[in-house]
Amino acid sequence: MKQLLHHGENSSKPHAVPTDRTIQEKDIITIDMGCKVNGYCSDMTRTIFVGGITKEQKEIYDLVLENQKKALNEICEGANMKTIFKSVESDFNVNNQALIHSLGHGVGLEIHEPPTLNAKNDNFLKEKMVITDEPGIYIAGNFGIRIEDTVLVTKKGQVSLTESTKECIII
Repeated sequence: MKQLLHHGENSSKPHAVPTDRTIQEKDIITIDMGCKVNGYCSDMTRTIFVGGITKEQKEIYDLVLENQKKALNEICEGANMKTIFKSVESDFNVNNQALIHSLGHGVGLEIHEPPTLNAKNDNFLKEKMVITDEPGIYIAGNFGIRIEDTVLVTKKGQVSLTESTKECIII
């Protein structure tokens, strides 16, 4: 039987289904959550480490966080969604990683609404859009890291509607 150095294989799946498995030492926990206020949704994801973090996991975490912040800096009215996606995808590729799902999506009365920030969407962000910024790296069968914020697009940038820390959390 193969012994894993760390657990949390579910984190390697972008849309994993929660299980009844007890959290263990060396697990990686992906918490993807939100709430509704007056019918409007929010969306946030954080990745948390139990008992420690390996060098590889820290490097991937830092790469995801750096690109999450970079995308936030590019979000503003008139920004091209495909260009923002390609910027993150390019940096992941240079670091031998892949961006296997969209960089973000609209949020409103539904948790996933248009627009989608991906390689096919050559449209532009508009003021007052509410979108997510959620780069993730998923190493199949091993682990994954995603950091997601919900943001309001403004004329000159964005306002984060998510206030939780994005620094690496080890419990």
